[in-house]
Amino acid sequence: MTYAVVASIFDIGFGLFHLMFWRLFGWPSTLASSGTINTAVTQTLNVMLTYCFFAYGAALFWLRADENMGVLALAGAGFWLLRAVLQPVLFSARNRVSIVLAIAFLVGAALHATAGLAHP
Repeated sequence: MTYAVVASIFDIGFGLFHLMFWRLFGWPSTLASSGTINTAVTQTLNVMLTYCFFAYGAALFWLRADENMGVLALAGAGFWLLRAVLQPVLFSARNRVSIVLAIAFLVGAALHATAGLAHP
């Protein structure tokens, strides 16, 4: 299995994880106290990010043999590295789940960087 395929599965997995946010976080009722606009924005952003994960994962899979796939994978490495940096800044660095997520984001960055750099 190529690194691009593994990176693709990683992205699609996070898309599936984001689909579960409504159940995991009790949306939209738990968002109600933030106001109607914030509730709508949060849910819309989650839907759009979920779409991006699926589209990006599919693109990595289908373009894994394309000469430009390396650039696409390196862009994904940047995304996941930035997400890892934001985790302790925006969420508690003392929470075990937050630490696990930060590590997962670093793994995602490494997978995408490897896919991008290993691509001919």
